[in-house]
Amino acid sequence: MSGTTGGRPKEQAYESSRLRVNSSLIIGGALVSIILAIALVSFLWTPYDPSDTGEGIRLGAPSTAHWTGTDKLGRDLFTQLMIGARLAFVVAIGSTAVAGIIGITLGLLAASAKTRIVDESFTYFFDVLIAFPTILMAMLVVTIRGASISSAILAIGISGSAIVSRLCRISATRILGTDYVKAAIACGTSRPAIVFRHVLPNIYPLLLVQLTLVAAGAILAEASLAYLGLGAPPPQASWGRMLLEAQGSVMRAPWGAIVPGLTIVTIVMGFNFLGDGIRELLDPEMRKDE
Repeated sequence: MSGTTGGRPKEQAYESSRLRVNSSLIIGGALVSIILAIALVSFLWTPYDPSDTGEGIRLGAPSTAHWTGTDKLGRDLFTQLMIGARLAFVVAIGSTAVAGIIGITLGLLAASAKTRIVDESFTYFFDVLIAFPTILMAMLVVTIRGASISSAILAIGISGSAIVSRLCRISATRILGTDYVKAAIACGTSRPAIVFRHVLPNIYPLLLVQLTLVAAGAILAEASLAYLGLGAPPPQASWGRMLLEAQGSVMRAPWGAIVPGLTIVTIVMGFNFLGDGIRELLDPEMRKDE
């Protein structure tokens, strides 16, 4: 009896932890899935043509014909929102891929460096890149390549890779310093084998969480760039450009700014919840019974 009673608090703590994990994953997954579904549907159907000004009703209020109203040109805002969701996910996925490839590669190279000078050089490079604002990076890339979706993806991805690199380096260095890895190296195991057998399997949960946050930051960054005119050029719809175009009529037609603004908040919150859920699910330290 005593053993059963004594174990109950641990079982309750475990179940409580699982509930928290499920809550984060469910909330984050639901928010992201809703916007993702809207983006996917936009490839097959939209209420109106993105360039259709309809009956010429400008700054029209939400109605059965236009669920979220119309903009200053008479275009349907929900249609623009759907096309903007497509662009947001393209930028998020592309930027995360760029950040992951560059960040993990440089982080592993830094952690595996055999000389301290090489390791410190990588560290200083990461610090400089972290301190370099995404907007300035975007301006530099746009100056070289011109304003486009690929330029935004490249600029945001390079900026996001710095934090991924630093996290990867710190985590990989810790794993490489463990006794079992030192024993494997002493037995003649090659560096690539060490990385793929021991390092990556132990650090991927942290990297996955960080890449989830990079995706959220990429959506925010793309909206900021579009607002400043550094994102994808017209007629490609963007949530940031929707905010820019609604700025002059926000008092008369606030829905033009509220709709894209709430959508950006929703998707960013969704990715943050998703990251928290993944971290709690995969991090063994957070699943320990108290």
